[in-house]
Amino acid sequence: MKYFALAMSAVYVLAGCAFLFTDALVQFIPRFRLPIGLVLVGYGILRFFLWRRKYAQHPGDE
Repeated sequence: MKYFALAMSAVYVLAGCAFLFTDALVQFIPRFRLPIGLVLVGYGILRFFLWRRKYAQHPGDE
């Protein structure tokens, strides 16, 4: 479970970058791509820092 949270933060950042820098899913979500991308990238970064802080305090815990 330790690395699942890290993988999900990477998924959020990658999905946000896809919204920001490509035309992926433009036929389904044509508007508000910039705010959606920024929210996804920000949430992924937040999750990463929370994951890092949690396991820096308790390095042996799974």
